[in-house]
Amino acid sequence: MKVAWLLLALAEVVADVSARVDALRPRMRAVNQAVWSYAEPGLEEFRSSTELIDWLKDNGFVVREGVAGMATAFVASYGSGEPVVGILAEYDALLGLSQEAVPYRQPRKDPLVVAGHGCGHSIYGTGSAAAAIAVKQLLEARRLQGTIRLYGTPAEETVDAKTFMLRAGLFDDVDVVLNWHASDRSRAGFDYSKAVTAVRFSFKGLPAHASTSPQQGRSALDGVELMNVGANYLREHLKEDLRLHYVITDGGGQPNVVPPVASSWYYVRANRHEDVEAAYARLLDIARGAALMTGTEASWIVEGDSHEVLPNRGLAQLIQRNLERVGPPRFSEEELDFARKTQVGITPLPGKPLADAIEPLPPEPGQLASSTDLGDLSWRVPAGSLQVAAYTLGGPGHSWQVAACTGMSIGEKAMEVAAKVLAASAVELLTDPAAVAAARQSLREVRDPRSFTSLLPKDARPPARIRKD
Repeated sequence: MKVAWLLLALAEVVADVSARVDALRPRMRAVNQAVWSYAEPGLEEFRSSTELIDWLKDNGFVVREGVAGMATAFVASYGSGEPVVGILAEYDALLGLSQEAVPYRQPRKDPLVVAGHGCGHSIYGTGSAAAAIAVKQLLEARRLQGTIRLYGTPAEETVDAKTFMLRAGLFDDVDVVLNWHASDRSRAGFDYSKAVTAVRFSFKGLPAHASTSPQQGRSALDGVELMNVGANYLREHLKEDLRLHYVITDGGGQPNVVPPVASSWYYVRANRHEDVEAAYARLLDIARGAALMTGTEASWIVEGDSHEVLPNRGLAQLIQRNLERVGPPRFSEEELDFARKTQVGITPLPGKPLADAIEPLPPEPGQLASSTDLGDLSWRVPAGSLQVAAYTLGGPGHSWQVAACTGMSIGEKAMEVAAKVLAASAVELLTDPAAVAAARQSLREVRDPRSFTSLLPKDARPPARIRKD
């Protein structure tokens, strides 16, 4: 394998896979437009996953569909033997972010489309699939050993799909995983994410006529609301990096009936998982207290639990080299004008509409405010990532600006850059044992001094769907 790598200079690899990605551009853009237009929420990405699966099958991949108990999860493989390099793909949309591909806020005209790609997952999944196809073509053309896999991971926004796939053994033989994400900047990923736990609370009371016999009722909604009050008072006594957010998912049926059932959905986040664990324990005490105050019964279930992503120095350095060789997206005047119009209301206003440079790799890992279900996987398998400027500079994540830009050429140019960097990085890992060894060593250095505890029950299974009718 080392001999094979010596025959493949890094610059030559980048040029080779870049040409292959360029040749895939028409299909890439067609697939992105399809996935973007479907805008399917987590675990409902039936058409979106099919777009990617059909494309991969057309290019000689063997695909296992419906894996780990999720109908829209899949694993596509090509090649044989070691090493095994995985590339992750996401394709779920966000509810409440329906958006046309225009430089102002305007929901889609189709009233049935209530979600939108406000996190850029349409270009994420498409770019990752293109990278895997380019790597497959190079392995085939040069008769190189190794296995490239594309992991279709649904419902990143709402379900720990990658954790369920990890628990199902789908990553047991993988040496390294690579991924990317849309951003307002271009950089190799060398950060911790936040850890996050998702938990659903349910309260049960007694129904009664709210006017003639209120004394007979026990309001489950009162339990939910008092719990929320307690959680909000708890905020004053949490560490600065800890976050609590919730929604009421069921508040009763009508005002003249004391609600016998009510429910809420909480996320608990912190920079480190041990702090999530402590805050979660206090949140359970608040739920118990709310039940005592209202004469109701409280129950809960942890629906998802992800540790913080562990930064990997070896992979960050490898990805940074390839990103610098590929270069950032180059935007036209029309695209700059589009992005500039989407900056209305953004404060402080950035000095330019789109990022046009690659940020340097910092000497030490940073800390992100976001979370991802990549967390647990990154504790088991070396994980490398990059971000590529795909939308308005200064634009918030989970916004209409992201959905608008990823539905047109701005996001698609970022998608092409990401595909080239992922493909070049995968080929380097497939052909250079020292690169894989460096990634493994980087993981051990960060992970081994720490302990791993999951709040997700061992017998947990992914839900059939997220939206409740």
